[in-house]
Amino acid sequence: MHQSADHASGVKTQLLQRAPQKVPTFAKPKNEVSQELKEELAKLIVLLARERIFLYMHCGIFLTANLFGFYVAMRCYNGYIGDEMTKLIMALTPLLFINAVALACLAPIKGTKREIARLKEQLTDVKFRIEYRNVF
Repeated sequence: MHQSADHASGVKTQLLQRAPQKVPTFAKPKNEVSQELKEELAKLIVLLARERIFLYMHCGIFLTANLFGFYVAMRCYNGYIGDEMTKLIMALTPLLFINAVALACLAPIKGTKREIARLKEQLTDVKFRIEYRNVF
């Protein structure tokens, strides 16, 4: 067992002492990243952050409007003195109209999600071009 360890270390020393072979010219990586790629990467990161802020803002507006509509509906239901059917109709009116207006926030949320997906795809493409710039 001790003999095979010596043999393995001898092989390692031979490999380390061997002269390094010249790397082919087409395989040499470029050391610098072009300024255009750096600027495009920075621009995409900023745009992605902006779209995420828009998404959080739209979701916040949607949730706030829905909670406000539910709050007004509960106030109408509990504050009205009358039979159950009239109380229900009084509560459904603000719930229907306020929450219907809140549903208008769903279109910008979907559009913002689509824009985030598009920006992530572009960001992946730029990172790929930076990583494999010596091939292009």
